[in-house]
Amino acid sequence: MKPLEFLAEVLPSPQHGLYCIAELSSKRKEHLFVDELTEIKPQVKKWISESRDIYFALATFTPEVRSLTKNRRTATNATYVKAFFIDMDGYESKKAAAQALSTFLESTGLDAFGQPHVVGSGGGLHCYWPLDEAVDVVTWKPVAENFKRLCKQEGLRIDMTVTADAARVLRIPGTFNNKAKYGTPRPVQLLLQGTGAIDFKRFAATIRGLLKDEYAPPSNNFLATSVNIEGTRPSKAETKKSAMAEALMNNSATRFETIWLKTEKDVGCGQLAYYQQNAQHDGMEPLWRGLLSWTKTCEDGEAFSRKLSELHPYPLDRMYKKLDEIKGPYPCVKMDSENPGICPSCQYWGQITNALALGREVRVDNRTKTYELPLQNTQLTADELEEEAAAAKLDDGINDGKSALDDEVINGRVVPTRAATRPPPPKGFDYGENGGIYVTLKERDATGVEVKTQVPVLPYDLFVVDMLRIDEKEHYAHLMAVKKIGVAGEATTMEYVPIILPSKSVVAKEELLKCLASHNIYASHGATMDPYLFQYVRACVNQAALTKPAVDVPIQLGWQKNGTFVYNNRIFSKDGTEVVVPMPGLENINRNTNSKGTLEDWRKPWELLAQRQMYTLLAFCVDSFGSTLMHFGDYEGFVWHIGSTKSGTGKSLTLSLKAGVWGHPVRYRTSKGSSPVAMQQRAGLLNSLPLLIDEITVKSRTDENWVPQLIFDLTEGQGKERMESGSNKERINNSTWSLSCTLTSNTHLVDVLTGGRKHSTHGEMQRMLEWTPEEGLSFSEQERETLRLLRTNYGVAGQEWARWQVKNRPTITEVLQKVQIQLRKEFNFIDEERYWHNGCTKAVAAAIMLGPRYANIIELPVNGIISALKQLVESARAAYKRSIRSAEDVLNAYTRDHYGKFIVLRKEDSSILANFGADNTEGKTSTRNTVMGRIEHEINREGYVDYFIEETLLKAHCSSMSFGYSDFKRQLAALRSEGVYVEVVRKNMLARTDGPTMRVQALHIAIPKERVDDEVAQVSVGSD
Repeated sequence: MKPLEFLAEVLPSPQHGLYCIAELSSKRKEHLFVDELTEIKPQVKKWISESRDIYFALATFTPEVRSLTKNRRTATNATYVKAFFIDMDGYESKKAAAQALSTFLESTGLDAFGQPHVVGSGGGLHCYWPLDEAVDVVTWKPVAENFKRLCKQEGLRIDMTVTADAARVLRIPGTFNNKAKYGTPRPVQLLLQGTGAIDFKRFAATIRGLLKDEYAPPSNNFLATSVNIEGTRPSKAETKKSAMAEALMNNSATRFETIWLKTEKDVGCGQLAYYQQNAQHDGMEPLWRGLLSWTKTCEDGEAFSRKLSELHPYPLDRMYKKLDEIKGPYPCVKMDSENPGICPSCQYWGQITNALALGREVRVDNRTKTYELPLQNTQLTADELEEEAAAAKLDDGINDGKSALDDEVINGRVVPTRAATRPPPPKGFDYGENGGIYVTLKERDATGVEVKTQVPVLPYDLFVVDMLRIDEKEHYAHLMAVKKIGVAGEATTMEYVPIILPSKSVVAKEELLKCLASHNIYASHGATMDPYLFQYVRACVNQAALTKPAVDVPIQLGWQKNGTFVYNNRIFSKDGTEVVVPMPGLENINRNTNSKGTLEDWRKPWELLAQRQMYTLLAFCVDSFGSTLMHFGDYEGFVWHIGSTKSGTGKSLTLSLKAGVWGHPVRYRTSKGSSPVAMQQRAGLLNSLPLLIDEITVKSRTDENWVPQLIFDLTEGQGKERMESGSNKERINNSTWSLSCTLTSNTHLVDVLTGGRKHSTHGEMQRMLEWTPEEGLSFSEQERETLRLLRTNYGVAGQEWARWQVKNRPTITEVLQKVQIQLRKEFNFIDEERYWHNGCTKAVAAAIMLGPRYANIIELPVNGIISALKQLVESARAAYKRSIRSAEDVLNAYTRDHYGKFIVLRKEDSSILANFGADNTEGKTSTRNTVMGRIEHEINREGYVDYFIEETLLKAHCSSMSFGYSDFKRQLAALRSEGVYVEVVRKNMLARTDGPTMRVQALHIAIPKERVDDEVAQVSVGSD
C-alpha cells in the first residue's frame, strides 16, 4: 500500500473538508491545507529534501481556515474523522510493542474487528483502525476518549494525549524521523496493512462495554448529536467579572507546596500521587504537562515545576517550553482523560474544578486601615435631575443651556469627608488583603482529618465607624460598606454605603439581615453564610460598644443648645473645631448643602445687584444670613413674600441667591408639592437655616385659609403636637425652629389677607412683609454670565458665616441690640409691629456683620437695604390700616349675610307692613322658621331705623369674624354723638306679624335714617 493509498484509507473523502499536512522541524512550523490528497506530493518532496519531520492531520478542516493567520489546525476547526488511532510509547522494542498490541486485542476481543494498520514512526508504533465512513468530530470524540481509557485500563502504553485529539498529527509513511537523538534519520513506513474498515457504532458499543466504572468518563454518552442553534455560543472567557469579584480573587494565593503536603498525607491529589510514584516511567509526559499547568498558576510554581521535572527527569529547556505552551490549568476531567482510573476514586471528584482548590489560601491583612469616607451620596437622582432641569433657567431666563449634570462635571461639589479607621476583625474572622471578610471554619474531610478553611462572608469591607446616640437615649451603630463597583479591567468607582443600625437590631438575626439587605448587602454564597454575617456584625458592634464612646447626633441643623452650629454634616464649635458626624434624618438636606466653587465667585452676582442698586432684592437675599440670627431674640419666625403676576421680575433669582448661601440654588428649596405638614417638618429640620418655598399660588387659590394658617404656624416656631402610635403618650416634639421663611407666588398675599374674609388676619399681616415687583429684569450678556456663577458657586458663604457666628456670639448680640434701637427710631416701630421690627433687625444686622469689620464675607450697601425695608414696612402699614375692621363692618356683614331672614317693618299710609328682607309683599305675611333679626323703619321714632338682633346670634357672628362682642358694643356706643343709641332689651322678634311670640334678649341699635341704605339696610356711621 502506497502512502497516498494509506492516507485515503484513514482520512475522510474530499467532500468532508480540507486536508492538512505540516512540518514541525523549523521555527515556522509550516502548514498546508489542500482539497485533494494528490496536492500534497510536491510539498512533501520539498520537505523531505530539507530534512523536515512531516506529519498529516487525522481530521479534515473547515475551508475558513484558509483565511486565518493563526490557530488554524485546532479541534474547533476540525470537521470529520475516519479512523481511531494510538501512538504506542514506552516499550523496549517494536517487537515488544507489537506483542503488547496483540495481547490487548486478544484480551479485549477487539481482534474481532480485524488487524489495524501499523506504522513504524522511527521510534514507536502508530496504529490505525479505519472506519467504513467519515464521522463528525462531535460524534467521534467521546468514543475516542473511551478507547483511550480502555487502553489505560488494559495496561497498553500509549501517548494519552493523541488518541482523542481531533487536531492530532502523526507521521506520514514514506517520510523520515529526523530527531537528533537517533543520529541517522529513520524511515517512517507501513509495517502492517490492516484487514479493512470497521463499523463505527459497533466498535463504540464494544469499547464502552469493556470499560470498568473507575475508568469510565464522567459522562456515559459515547454518541453525541450536533445541535444547530442560531447565534454565537457564549464563551466563558467573554464573561466579565465584577470589580469586587476580581478583588476577591486577588485575595486568593495558591501554593503548590500545600497540594504536595496534602498529597503526602493522602488527602491531596491522586494524579499527583500517581506521578510521584511513576514519574521515571515512559509515557508520563501528558500527566507531567497537566501538573505543570497547575504549578504555572501557583506562587511557588517555579520551584515545584523543577521538582516535578526532576522526578522523570525532563530537561529544564523542555519544561520551560511546555510552560510557555500551556494556556491554562487543566480541570480534573482533563487529568482524568490523560490518566484514567485515578480521579473517580478521589474524595474531591465532582466537587472541585481542579486540585488548585486544595492549595488555595487567602491573603489576609488584619491591620487597621484608614478610609476617607464621603459624608453623603453625591449622585443626583433622576427626580433631582428632572426637577433641576425644570428650574435650571436660573431663573428668570438666565440659562446657559447646560444641565445639572454638566455643572457637576465642570465644577464638582466639594463633598465633605471624614477619616474612619477599620479596626482589626473579631476573633474567627479575617480581612482579605484586597478587601472582603472571611470566616475560618473547621471541618472534617472525607478521611476524617480536621481541616481549616477560609470562606468569604462578604466580598468587601464592612466595619463600624461610630456608635451613635440620638435624642440622648436611642443608641445606633454606624457601619460603612466599601464597595468597588464596575467590571474588572474597566473603569471602576468606589461606593461607600452608610448603614445606621439600631443597636437593639444586632441581637435579632432576621431583623439585622433585613436591615443589611435594604442596603444591598448580602452574604456571599447565599443563605448558608447568613449566620456568619450576623455573627460578624454582632461581634463588631459589641467590640465598638466597648471601645468607642457614643457620639451625640444632632437631629436639627443650625444652632444647638450647647452653642454649637450644625451645618452640612459638621458641628461647628467656638474653639474652631469642626466635628464630622453622620446625621440620620438629615440626609436630604445635607446632600443639598454641599459647597461648591469659591467665595470670590459667589460674591460676584451679589456685587452685581449692589452695583445696579437693586436694594429690595438684596434686602430679601440678605435675610438668608439673617435667618440664623432669629435664634438671638424672642420671636421664632418671620415670613417674607414675593408676589408678582409677571415672570422675570426676580422671584426665582431671589430664591436662588438665598438658597446659594447655604447650598444648591435649586435643590435646597422646598418643593412646591410639599404639604403644610411637610413644610413644618422641613422647618424643624432646618431649625435656623432659611426655609424657602417656591410657588404657593395654587394652594392660596384653592384654600383661602391656607396662607394665613401657614404664616401663623411658621412664625410660632413649633409644629403640631402628636401622640405616639398605640399609646396614650405624647411624642417628643422636635419640630421647633427659629428661622425666616420666604414664599413666592403669582398673587399678592396682602390682597388675600385683606380680602372678603370672615376671619381677621391682622395678626398674620404683621408677621409678614411683601414685595410685589412689577418691572421685568433686564441684564446684558456679561451680567448674565456673572449671574450664571450661581450654578457653580454655592454653599461657601454659609459655612464661613457658620464659622464666624459660633466664635462671635457676644458680638452678634451687641450688634443686634444697636440695630434694633436704630430701626425703632428710624422706622417708628410700635409694639404692635414687633414682628416687622424683628425681621428687619435681623436682615440689617446680617448685612452689617457680613462686612469687612466682622465676618468679612461680603460688603453690602447697608443704607440702601435699610431704605428698601422702610418702603416695605410703610407699604405694609398702609395695607394694614385699610384692612382694620370696625363695628360698622361687622354689623353690615351680618345684615348682608342674613338680610333675607330679617323681619322688616315699614309704615304704609295708616298701616304697618311686615315682610322679609327685600320681599315687597303687602300685608301681614307668614314668618319663616328662622328669624335672624328685626328692622323697624321709623316705627317708634321719626327719622330713626331700629335694629333688633338676638344677642346670642350676634355674639356668634362677631366670633366668626374674629371681632370681640364687647368691642362691638363699645364702638357703637362711642357713636352717641352721631345719634346712634345702643341698649340691651327684651324684644318680641315677631311682634305685629302672624307668627307666634318670640321674646328674646336682643341688642337694640337705633341709627339715624340718613345713615342707612334703605334697600339693603347697610349702615354708614363714624366715617364722615
